[in-house]
Amino acid sequence: LLLDEVDLMINAGDRVGLIGRNGSGKTTLLRIVAGEESADGGNVTVWGNVRIQYLSQNPPLDHELTVLDTVFQSDSPQMRLLRDYERAQAALQKKPTDAKAQDRFAAISSQMDTNDGWRAETNAKIVLTKLGITNFDAKIGTLSGGQQKRVAMARALLDPADLLILDEPTNHIDADTIAWLEKYLETTPNALF
Repeated sequence: LLLDEVDLMINAGDRVGLIGRNGSGKTTLLRIVAGEESADGGNVTVWGNVRIQYLSQNPPLDHELTVLDTVFQSDSPQMRLLRDYERAQAALQKKPTDAKAQDRFAAISSQMDTNDGWRAETNAKIVLTKLGITNFDAKIGTLSGGQQKRVAMARALLDPADLLILDEPTNHIDADTIAWLEKYLETTPNALF
């Protein structure tokens, strides 16, 4: 038995740190809160339309995707728009004289202007750089485990959620990066583990 009669309430703006020995149930509790695992008993209630973002200790990533493509996999509206822009740009490069491809690219470019999509790409590159990842075109499969975790962390940080849960976020990162991460999280309005 890892957890018994646990009560936990997280309110908007809360920042929560969970500390305990290895094997004491920290990850299990985080996975239950994130909806990644079911509790054996009791209730987990998430009120309203709360969106939870969970970064596991060993996040699964597609090894064939590039770093930037992995970050763009986020569900945030700006990242979806960036993915659409990248696809439209690739289609236009393949068929530069295709009127449909030109119209699609023009429409998406206009949406990028209207929705400040250009800033989202810049922010993604800034966060990746601050986390020590500078080769945005590298395939995930060519990165070390620590670098992969950093890419997954960038994706989690850039995908706005009401509750951001980070499981062992400082593993595989140096003191300067930890200091930057702490500063970054101070300015994020989400509750954190």
